[in-house]
Amino acid sequence: MARTSAPPRASVLIIAGGRGTRFWPASREARPKPLFSIDGKTSLLADTIARHLPLIPRARIFVLAAAAHRAPFRRAIRGLIPPHNLIVEPDARGTAVAIAYGAAIIKRRLGDGIIAAVAADHYIATAAQYRRTLADAIGLAAANESIVAIGITPTRPETGYGYQKIGPKVGAGFKIEKFVEKPALAIARRMVRSGRYLWNASMFVASARTLAREFAEHCPALGKAAQRLALTPRTKLARAYGRLRFDSFDRVIMEKSSNVLGVRARFSWHDVGSWDGLWDAVGGTGGNVLRGNAIALDSKRVLAYPDSRLMVLFGVRDLIVVDTGDAILVAHREMSQHVRRVTEELERRGLQRYL
Repeated sequence: MARTSAPPRASVLIIAGGRGTRFWPASREARPKPLFSIDGKTSLLADTIARHLPLIPRARIFVLAAAAHRAPFRRAIRGLIPPHNLIVEPDARGTAVAIAYGAAIIKRRLGDGIIAAVAADHYIATAAQYRRTLADAIGLAAANESIVAIGITPTRPETGYGYQKIGPKVGAGFKIEKFVEKPALAIARRMVRSGRYLWNASMFVASARTLAREFAEHCPALGKAAQRLALTPRTKLARAYGRLRFDSFDRVIMEKSSNVLGVRARFSWHDVGSWDGLWDAVGGTGGNVLRGNAIALDSKRVLAYPDSRLMVLFGVRDLIVVDTGDAILVAHREMSQHVRRVTEELERRGLQRYL
């Protein structure tokens, strides 16, 4: 029988870092990607918080964001979780630092317990199935004192994702034999055909005690620093935090640890890493994706995301058109993964007000 509730001491750390440059112009310095709305009603962050309820109580849901985004995230969580559950890091330092620091803060406030570290900008439409998968991961992590990674069944040979190889069965999950980071296309095709690999969605579940032990073994400098930083006054935190230079959690811990298990996701998942990714996530197969005041005439495979003005796409193919009032993006779908080049060019030209 599937779990309907998580152990009472389970918490969630929602990591809301990154600018989301491939979502320009909707994603900006002052409006990062987790605050983007797919349906025009709620943000990705609000959806992330909501799908953990009632499995995890609001009081045990935390959001970690960089100091530069403190104000918009403070507004975004208002009425959703307690205000003091916004954990602010002076600067974004990658997922290893974010998880180490966030877990140390949660442990200091709530004591030892299971922590699920997830991203704030993934699109998951099947919330009930997500909670069932997360409950399995929480139970597996608690029973085995392991780090549990949630894996996604691949739908294509994707070279931009990491993969995890499925090993022997362990409880509701399995032993992860190895991780493969962003393989070449030919290798990705072989892995997907084998049926023995899942996409690594960067969703990790472990107790605070297990995380501390793994950091002590594989990255003791960061483990010790996180414990100190959790007790450091805000006035002194920025200087100490600025000295941290570590790789991603996957590389620092997951690829080195022998104490890693996995569970297969039973929910639909989209990384939504670009405008083209959004097109895939909302089911634009063979058709158009139109949001707001948009009309497509004799047009195919277009994404239209207007602000308040009417947007009409007439006689075009494979275009992404985004209007945010002060900026307009017109891009071919094939260039969706390279939109960050636009932000680089704007920076080179000194047009910071558009970043």
